[in-house]
Amino acid sequence: MRAHRMRSARALAFGALLCATLSGALAQTAAPARDPSQLDARTRREVLDELARKLDAQYAIPATASALAAQVRAKQKANAYKGITSAPQFARALTSDLYAIAHDKHLHVNYSFGPVPQQTPGAPAPEVLERMRKLNGMIPKVEILEGNVGYMRVNGVPPLDVARDAVAAAFAFLHVTDALIIDNRGNTGGDPNTVALYMSYLSEGEPFVVNTFHWRERNRVEEFRTTELGELSYGASKPVFVLSSAATFSGGEELTYDIQVFKRGVVVGEVSGGGANPGGPEPLGHQFVANIPRGQAVNPVTGTSWEGVGVKPDIAVPAKEALDKAHALAIERLIAGTRDPVPRSMLEAVAMQLESIAAAQSGSAERLPNEWVTGTYAMQAGSGPRVTVLEKDGRLICRVEGRPDAALVVLKGNRYTPEGFPDGYVMSFLVKEGSTYLLMEPPLGPPTLREKR
Repeated sequence: MRAHRMRSARALAFGALLCATLSGALAQTAAPARDPSQLDARTRREVLDELARKLDAQYAIPATASALAAQVRAKQKANAYKGITSAPQFARALTSDLYAIAHDKHLHVNYSFGPVPQQTPGAPAPEVLERMRKLNGMIPKVEILEGNVGYMRVNGVPPLDVARDAVAAAFAFLHVTDALIIDNRGNTGGDPNTVALYMSYLSEGEPFVVNTFHWRERNRVEEFRTTELGELSYGASKPVFVLSSAATFSGGEELTYDIQVFKRGVVVGEVSGGGANPGGPEPLGHQFVANIPRGQAVNPVTGTSWEGVGVKPDIAVPAKEALDKAHALAIERLIAGTRDPVPRSMLEAVAMQLESIAAAQSGSAERLPNEWVTGTYAMQAGSGPRVTVLEKDGRLICRVEGRPDAALVVLKGNRYTPEGFPDGYVMSFLVKEGSTYLLMEPPLGPPTLREKR
């Protein structure tokens, strides 16, 4: 009996434990852990208290800092955010309200769904630096366009140690080009020291200050200077064009602005984003982070910056058209400075190629009558076979010395492809100043220009 009672007691205890375990599991299934992105009154209060305190103590302009902190406290007192229970929505509302006071695009609040990384304020996390390094210092593309015009796409200006080798390699590759296009349309910013390095490659002589940061803390002024690079420099005289868009921001704008105000290049594209004031992330608790500008950018030439206004282009065109426009401008500039007839003719061929492509793509080119384009064409300068264009049964026929006749098939506008020629071969006709020209565009190699005799 006693053994039976003991076993019964053990069974009851086990049953009770099993019931408790099942009940806990059911309770856990029925009531999952609270989603940290869902706010309560205490979280809102603590985040607002910390935001007001850090704005008051750190924001770049003391008077604006006081106004920002006062607004945060007033909103808290009025329970203005009471109805917001989503952390991301709360961050967006705070950002919007802060912008209404400061009009500073670097001032914003974000919510992190994961733990906020512990790092030095303003310094990218190690994994971010490694990613930038693998992205070739944020220079994804370097090439030489027709007419020996260099092209460099710059999507950011990472810290100097990450960027230095990539920048040096890009400029080494483009060193002997006759003009340069720097594509900042996707450049969203980074390190002003790296901006100074870019300016070093675009200048010569003694180092000079390209930008300054005036920090609120201790009224400290930080200067950013060029470095004398000697023969590694691209030089201070070859034409430079910079592409900008509404997405160009912060350090991308600084590079664009510096090239413009130091009269080192022409800005082509759209007005940039308008964010100049430097700063960095500040944790607010509960996985909220505020990016707080703690200084002001002051250019030594203008005494001001692009903050709130952006960099205004010298040549305003939609961002998607900026590269074609800059390439055409570069060729135009090179033609104006070239007296030798052979290289000048080669540049004019590139200019006409760009014009022909633009006209065909826009649909604005009217088809030239066959009688206008038939005839014999000879090279403007240099050597090359004569080309005769005939009409047969209403079709244009191209006759090149040493090749069989080829029918011309219309592409767009006045652009044709000759049958039997390599894929991608194009022939274009243009009329300029009373003369008719034939442009021959091989798939590999530069275009050549012939004039109707």
